[in-house]
Amino acid sequence: MTSTESVATRLEDARDSIHASTNDLWSAWTGIAADAAAGHLDRERKSDTTISYELREIASATRRADEDLAHAARVALDRIAAAERAGFTVSDGGVTAGPDFTGVYEGEPDAAAHWGMIQDALRVVGEVDDDHARRITGIISNLVDVTPAPAAFSPDEAAHDWAMLTDGTVTSEDLARFTTNLAAAGLDPQSLEELANGKVVTALPAGAFGYLENLYGEAGADGVMELQQQLLADGSTSALDARDLVEARPGSAQLDGYQVPPTLSAFMDTLPPDVRSELESEPGAAATAHRNALANPGDAAYIDSVIRGREFWEFVGTGSGTPGAELGTKLVESAASQVSVIDSTGSGTGPYDTIPITVGHAGESMLDVAASNHDVSARVLAGDLDGDGRPDIQRDDILTPLFTHDWDDGGESAGRLTNWMTPEMGDAHAAGDPARVDRAERAALDLSQYLAHEENFDRLMDVHGENTSNIGEVNPGLVRAFADGLHGYIPELVRADNVGDWKQDSLESPNFNEAARRIFTLMATDQESSATFGSAATAFGRYYADDFVEGPSYLGASNAGRLQALLDTGIYNAGREMFDDRAQIDEFVQQRREDTFNTNYTVIRNLVALDPRLSGTVGLMMDVNSTSIRDTFVPAFEDPEATPFTGDFSRYSAPNAYNLLENAVGRYGLPRDPEIVTNLGDLNLLGSDGTLTYPSGNPPLDAITGAADRALETYGIDFSTFREYYIDAYGSVAPTNRETAIPR
Repeated sequence: MTSTESVATRLEDARDSIHASTNDLWSAWTGIAADAAAGHLDRERKSDTTISYELREIASATRRADEDLAHAARVALDRIAAAERAGFTVSDGGVTAGPDFTGVYEGEPDAAAHWGMIQDALRVVGEVDDDHARRITGIISNLVDVTPAPAAFSPDEAAHDWAMLTDGTVTSEDLARFTTNLAAAGLDPQSLEELANGKVVTALPAGAFGYLENLYGEAGADGVMELQQQLLADGSTSALDARDLVEARPGSAQLDGYQVPPTLSAFMDTLPPDVRSELESEPGAAATAHRNALANPGDAAYIDSVIRGREFWEFVGTGSGTPGAELGTKLVESAASQVSVIDSTGSGTGPYDTIPITVGHAGESMLDVAASNHDVSARVLAGDLDGDGRPDIQRDDILTPLFTHDWDDGGESAGRLTNWMTPEMGDAHAAGDPARVDRAERAALDLSQYLAHEENFDRLMDVHGENTSNIGEVNPGLVRAFADGLHGYIPELVRADNVGDWKQDSLESPNFNEAARRIFTLMATDQESSATFGSAATAFGRYYADDFVEGPSYLGASNAGRLQALLDTGIYNAGREMFDDRAQIDEFVQQRREDTFNTNYTVIRNLVALDPRLSGTVGLMMDVNSTSIRDTFVPAFEDPEATPFTGDFSRYSAPNAYNLLENAVGRYGLPRDPEIVTNLGDLNLLGSDGTLTYPSGNPPLDAITGAADRALETYGIDFSTFREYYIDAYGSVAPTNRETAIPR
């Protein structure tokens, strides 16, 4: 009795605990497995309530039986004791006179009367026992009726189930039956793991061993382990047809066969808890959605596929696997399609217009999975989805929806299509893998061509229409991915190499810089992206300075000037796109320059390690350790009117002269003229330990330029020549008159 009540109490406690926990779970877990679990738990909760009731009925009946039997037994014992007090002996055969019997007083029962009373009392005990036994048996029968039956297993069913799980034909009902059977059999993920590892699993119902023997025979240890991992994650299995989930589009053939449930309750049962709760929170919304789904089954089928896909790809996205190129490109296409459908909502023609259901798409998870394969990203960026070297789609049709959608993660997942080229270039160089070097280079060019196209650039600068937010404001994570992927190719953007895929006319016509200006402008829309490009430009600027010192190479001076102009015009153009007021533009430019040239040491160190062009650059790593590195490379302008845009290069001449001198000292040692060395020390350009350092604060620019120039002459390096080519190249990108519109 006490044990039975304890079982009921524990059952109720477990039921209530599970119910309380799952109230929070459904807000975070959605999809087929979640719906099956919710339905299963609801049925279990109702069943547990009934079972608990019957268990308590058993405990109550047992308690009453115990009390009644105890009373009946006491009556019988009392009558036996009365006979013995009267001098009789009571045995199984009856009541007889005992050795000390002195006779019966008048009116007192004799032996026969005592025996009769004892028999009557014992008969009552039996009747009470029989009555309560029948009552308890009835309650137990009820308990058996309401207890879920164990899963029925057969060897044939095992082979059939595994075939469905692997060929993609399993339905949500089959999946629910399969997982329910496993649960009913006591086969949780831990027991499946034990089976896969060859351990012994006991306490299984009849038939389960035959079922598992065949399931194991069909699946093998690896298959059972895979199933264990999937069930452990969230109950999903690979049997959900991934291809259909990838290729589903509004009106596509993959949606044929879907039937809208005929009743509202059945329709609501197909929706995940978050969607269901939203519909239930607004009076009439659920009925409207069901009515419209019945009237528009194609749209309803598409929404159902998005719901199923969201669950599946969110689950897959938690893994570490890499998809094949074909599946990956399909995933990217599907993600672009889904966000296009969502972004067209309001036009009156989309699925979400006809059926007012808000369903979060799986685009981010799909892109996370797809972009883990760089072949996929390279194909998408080239518009060559089948990888045969011939573009077969307009890449804009995929990239534009992905790049202009307002992503919850700020575009980080979409950015994984574009953030890999610079790291891959370095890794491939280190591994001696020219094919990967070429793939990264081509992908960087493809992305640059897309970003630099006038229509695409205009759309990214006004994502939601004219005079709206730019891409850095809408999807900063995406712009950072652009910068991460492209910053290693800055020399190609300034046409410094003219080798490989980046011929002079591959991005734009020779002697023009529209494409590069647009790319640098896009980078300037986000603070972190601008800093990445600024830091990389700093590193490559040092490379050009070293090239001039070693050469002398006039091309190094021109490239340095062109690169600086691209950074400056990019920042200014971003400010001009964002603000109309001159003061606001100037304020933005000043702040963004501070951000851009607050050098990211990690970017520089990685470039030095990754890019062979920088590995031998003298002085670069010394600058990385300099506390005044930002001012050394490129200072922020304090006076907006004293800028290269107005023809004032004084703020550039001193740092440029110092950079050349640092490279020269790194190559050839300090000047041998003691007077020049003393002059460098007087200007705090030379520390007490004999190392060069750029003065902090506001050093006299003309004095620094003059001292560095005189020191450079001792090495045969003409700073005035560098400055001439630098300014000419700068002017080819940006005008030197502030009143003239800066080209975009």
